[in-house]
Amino acid sequence: MMTTTATATTANSSSSSPLKGKPKDDSTQSSLQSYWWNFYALVEQQQRPVAWTCSAILLAHESEPVIVGRAFPSSRHTPGSYAPPTVLSVSPDETWLFAYFPGRQTHGVGCIWRSRRADSWDVIESMNFPCGRGVVTAVWLGHAREWVTDSGRKTSRLPPLGPAMLASLPTLVLIMQNLQVRLCSVRSSAQESKVTTMSCSLEKHDEARDMSSVTSILDTPPGFESRSCTHAAIGLGYSETAILVATRSRTKAIHFESSDVSLGLDEVPGLTAHFHDAHSAESTDWESWAQESSVELCEVRLGFDGLRTHLSTSPLPPLRYGPYPLSSLIFCPGDPHLPIMAESSSGAVAARMYLCLSLLDFGKCENPTFGMEHGLHPRANSIVPKSELVVFGLYKRLHSQASILEWSSTRLASKVFSETLTFILPHHKSSRANTIVAGSLSTQATGSYSKRSTLAKVPSGHVTVLQLQSLEAHPDWGSEPLLLGWSESTCGYPPLGIAISPNAALFCAVSQSAVTASRLSVHSMPKRLQKGVSVSQLHPVPDFVSALVSAVKSKSTISDVAHQLSITSVSVKEVEGTLCEVLEALETQDDGLRDVWFHEFLGILLEIYRYDWPRVQCMPSSNFGRLKGERTQKTFEREDLKVRWRTVLDMCSVIACHSAFQDCMDGDSVELDNMWPLTVLSAWFVDFLEELLRECVLLGDSKEGLVDEIKEKQTIPSTHPILLNLLFPDALAKLRATVSDVKQFYEHLKNVDPNGENGAISKSVLLDTVDSSGVNLEVLELLLTQISKKMEGSNAVDVRQSLAACNPVPAVHRLLWGIARTVSKSDSIDKSRLFIKPLEFATEVGKVRKSSEYVVDGQDIVSKGILLPRRLTRVCVRCEGKTQQHDVVPRGDVTVPGSFSLQWQAWGRRWSTRCICGGRWVGIN
Repeated sequence: MMTTTATATTANSSSSSPLKGKPKDDSTQSSLQSYWWNFYALVEQQQRPVAWTCSAILLAHESEPVIVGRAFPSSRHTPGSYAPPTVLSVSPDETWLFAYFPGRQTHGVGCIWRSRRADSWDVIESMNFPCGRGVVTAVWLGHAREWVTDSGRKTSRLPPLGPAMLASLPTLVLIMQNLQVRLCSVRSSAQESKVTTMSCSLEKHDEARDMSSVTSILDTPPGFESRSCTHAAIGLGYSETAILVATRSRTKAIHFESSDVSLGLDEVPGLTAHFHDAHSAESTDWESWAQESSVELCEVRLGFDGLRTHLSTSPLPPLRYGPYPLSSLIFCPGDPHLPIMAESSSGAVAARMYLCLSLLDFGKCENPTFGMEHGLHPRANSIVPKSELVVFGLYKRLHSQASILEWSSTRLASKVFSETLTFILPHHKSSRANTIVAGSLSTQATGSYSKRSTLAKVPSGHVTVLQLQSLEAHPDWGSEPLLLGWSESTCGYPPLGIAISPNAALFCAVSQSAVTASRLSVHSMPKRLQKGVSVSQLHPVPDFVSALVSAVKSKSTISDVAHQLSITSVSVKEVEGTLCEVLEALETQDDGLRDVWFHEFLGILLEIYRYDWPRVQCMPSSNFGRLKGERTQKTFEREDLKVRWRTVLDMCSVIACHSAFQDCMDGDSVELDNMWPLTVLSAWFVDFLEELLRECVLLGDSKEGLVDEIKEKQTIPSTHPILLNLLFPDALAKLRATVSDVKQFYEHLKNVDPNGENGAISKSVLLDTVDSSGVNLEVLELLLTQISKKMEGSNAVDVRQSLAACNPVPAVHRLLWGIARTVSKSDSIDKSRLFIKPLEFATEVGKVRKSSEYVVDGQDIVSKGILLPRRLTRVCVRCEGKTQQHDVVPRGDVTVPGSFSLQWQAWGRRWSTRCICGGRWVGIN
């Protein structure tokens, strides 16, 4: 499959043995050459579909009909008579998944899954597809308006992408091999989910009004289609109600003796069997299939009248490009920020969509004229194929005679590559420019690899950002090397599946050779260039500020960005600077949602600081780089980072605790069923207050001349990160509000006579907890109000830097010392009760437990209750906190943990899909 020319060089070229104590150099310099057959899989549609979601990378198994990926254990396996899936589509909200499994000498099967959590997918429906009518491509509708951040750190929301659909009616669009579009709608109910379908032809004007899977008698029977679709793409535009479908087909030749069909009435009873015989007699020789030299377009319109969905198709003029094999066909939406002008039929109009075609010339083209005009020269014995990228612009203009908008197309540009173009992808939406990402693979690569290793990653190509209008390299974006594994078994084989990470920081590629299994690799996306900075001096950190701001606004994952910030070339100080820029960008935009984004920003801090330093060079295979083990060699640095992210987790718990009191308390009163869960939350919060106030006393009772000592010694003593709760205004406001909630709950139980044993126990536990804590909640609430007013004149930059670092910076030490001094001298605390617990003198087991240790103590991360054995438990992928709060269904008259009042159940459903830190749940035994 390849030729390898290797020249071995050792440390000592003479025949004598190497010197003692000097390791033997077993590295080998190899020049690896790939040929045209390495790239032919690109035009044979041997894709390995892959999708990158917020919780996992999903990809097709190389030989079995199974979808594999991190946190994706499917309970259902398709039979062995099916091939690996060729189509994989995830809904925009990542709740639904569709995959198509071609049949091996039988019909194909399409399956729809529904996700209950990050690692659980349930099969909702399976559909059979006859031979010759399989699925070519698929897409889910219902895209939400996405948040984007420009280079100036200003956020905005994009218009809706594609036609508007009901959120309660997930809709899937399928393009079939027999040139039909099928619309699948999932109607979900509490008992079951049902999928209804309707189809229309893409070759003629057609309309369907009934949701039914019944095939019309006028349709062509399976096996007698004269054309078969090999490539298809579905185009969705911003604020566009119509869908565009582009298809590339092959004309199929059927032997004359097998197509002589009699239409007599005596043949009707055996019609089905006769059709089957005709299908089996079809020629399997690829020479009987003629490649078409054009791409056909069709407009698909959807309508909904409140009861039924309408589907109609209108073919558009085809786009001709030449006889060369087609490797990729994708749509790119137009720039939503450019005005769409359609007042006249001749005025300048911005493209609604772009259609990109990737062509490969293997030297067997039948039309030499086309190749000479476009730089593709036919060669009889081509070593490697030449690549060309063609872009068409799709516009909407006003009809010259009728007052309607009609589609028109224009060939905008074409580009011939010196390397072999292997994939094209729409660029990320935040680029705010009509760009496309192109990946090209070099046919030769030279690198050194050790004999002990079977695979070495060497620069094998380039990933660049091109302008769609001209296909020239975009001046604002750099180029990244494409690092692929080159060895004697994987030399030169291109990736067959590509997926971009949620924040467009990374992309993954699936490649497969003739002798090896599928290999998944992760690569960096091109980075935005800074003005006045060369490519060699470009630092990766500034590029992720916009991505993190958009992730906060859209409540999406940051795992790809967190991995990029964990490389060894990025220091902790640089990470702190990046997070400070993100916080500054969020604070400068007064959108009235400060409470929402502050909670999301805390989740980002937690996830990033859960990474340990020094960082890894490449992405681990488990959980995309999230380190669950300890990698840091220095114990002090590891513990420091541990205290940081646990401080942030305490802030998230305070916010969740305050929301529980808001939902479950009616003014100053509370229902009897809510007493015990609120008592548990109050006990945790009082424990947290004690830890916070102890740190205040330790800092406030230090020497009053400490500030002068600092100036003399030029050193700043360390301050515990928990004091950030008194420093940052939003955290202080949540702390003060929760103190008020617990105080009102305490006063309510103190003056009420609860009925029943449970109410009496709740009252007794809460009163004992508060009275023995050494904290006067009423005085503390007034004191926190005074501190909040005092903080209004503080330096916002220093406070922002402290939160971004999850640790008070030296510039705020004097301010914190003054706050701690005020707390220490106030009447809000009883120092003897705060530091001395009678239980400590009775037993070692009763030692005071820090509030931040609940993760390892078997405490519920949401309700702060005890985790019960032998009960379904979920764990957060971000903070590793565990919960059983999802089990809130009452079971008759039996009291079950979680079966409380409706208010508490409604509050618990807030965290049914995401943890209090914003992470997603996975199930554990």
